[in-house]
Amino acid sequence: MYETKEEVHNRALEAVGKTLKEINGGVSLEHSAAKSGAGDAFEAWFGKVKDSDSEPDLPEAGVELKATPIKKNKRGKYEYSAKERLVLNIINYEEVVKSPFKKSHFLHKNKRIELAFYEHQQDIYKDDFIIKNVALYEMSKNPVDFKIIEEDWHIIDTYIKEGKAHELSERLTTYLSPCTKGASSKSIRKQPFSEIPAKQRAYSLKTGYMTYLYNTYVLGVDDSESIITDPFDLENKSFQDIILEKIEPYIGKTVDELCQTFKVKKGTKSTNPEILKYILGLKDDAEKTQEFIKANIKPKTVVVEKGKQQLKEEFKIQEYKFVNVVNETWEESDLKDFLEETTFLISVFEKEGTNETLIGVKFWGISEQDIDINAKHVYEDTVSKIKSGVEITWTPNKKTTNFINSSEEDKLFSKLSASQTSYREIHKSGSRYSEKLPSKIKWINRPDDEKENYTDWYMTKQAWWLNKKYMYEQIKELFDKD
Repeated sequence: MYETKEEVHNRALEAVGKTLKEINGGVSLEHSAAKSGAGDAFEAWFGKVKDSDSEPDLPEAGVELKATPIKKNKRGKYEYSAKERLVLNIINYEEVVKSPFKKSHFLHKNKRIELAFYEHQQDIYKDDFIIKNVALYEMSKNPVDFKIIEEDWHIIDTYIKEGKAHELSERLTTYLSPCTKGASSKSIRKQPFSEIPAKQRAYSLKTGYMTYLYNTYVLGVDDSESIITDPFDLENKSFQDIILEKIEPYIGKTVDELCQTFKVKKGTKSTNPEILKYILGLKDDAEKTQEFIKANIKPKTVVVEKGKQQLKEEFKIQEYKFVNVVNETWEESDLKDFLEETTFLISVFEKEGTNETLIGVKFWGISEQDIDINAKHVYEDTVSKIKSGVEITWTPNKKTTNFINSSEEDKLFSKLSASQTSYREIHKSGSRYSEKLPSKIKWINRPDDEKENYTDWYMTKQAWWLNKKYMYEQIKELFDKD
């Protein structure tokens, strides 16, 4: 029996350094569900029997228990980041609309959470994952975050009250998101104000929010700029509204004018991102601010040549590793999570001759229909080919894979990510632009004297991209303004 939050936290501290199997009483997690096994083990550490009670896991102390994975980064702002969102309780569409936020079941259950952070490692069985840190997270302790979470809850609540629970998606909110929950995205349940069935969803804290929470609240790394420092700023405006208002005065200005205003060097890859940084009044890149990290917002600048209904370049969204994708299912893939959680802040520049003009900005996330149908199809097709052996046709000037190509119909596709092509472990320059494949390449028309340069096991690093005509359709209303 744990009667205070201090007692709960002290018991959690005793788990640090132990494996998941150890905190599970020595019982293997082999037969547990992939996502819930660690959480069940952490509950077992407290003698908690698994149930579906609406109360916090330790009701006397008013504390919910959650275990969540972190991963070590090879590069980036932080040494560690969250591997996934923190899934909280199922959204009961029938009940959630009956109470205001301050009296909601969501807040009652999740206002105080004891978090166990365990390190996920690709080549280690989950029994041996180690609890690295624990923290008692109290939601209201950060008033700005709490205000944004409350606003997110109201967005979800409003959709349900308007009979639009079937239209909910994670891109609608900032920190607290309505993620799909169930064996697959086809898990559905009734909603109170519409006959249309809605996907089963749960409240969750976004992966970016958990990354920031771990690095600041737990590790004490707190050097990120903040765009919003006063919760009063959020009384009548959303976070996105505040960002758009900051940018609005500069729409219609040329890059030359903006470079002169902000003392930015023109003609480099960083010119347009630098302009956005200064428009927002920041010292560092926008994606490194507290809010952009927590909300999984990725700033992107795109260029459209005047009169053309497509971006100048394809839209890169995420790099991936062959060894990772072949060990994932679509439902648990990094790509699916990324697409569902990520919102892009797209700054659109129109190019005429040598001049570029900022014509508008838009917060955008890929639709769930495009995720569930198109992205899933392309992902599974690409991964299947990587597993069985990528087919590559050799010509002197081009090496073509049998991956699905870029098209408006197949919006997502896999394409080279490295700055140079390479089909050997180490490039002639001495740099690494390739990765090893899990299966041997099926070469077509490769000359025998090219086998040293075009090997059977290495291929240029890849990323997921979106088609440039498809992406133009997402921003074309910015060109239709009077």
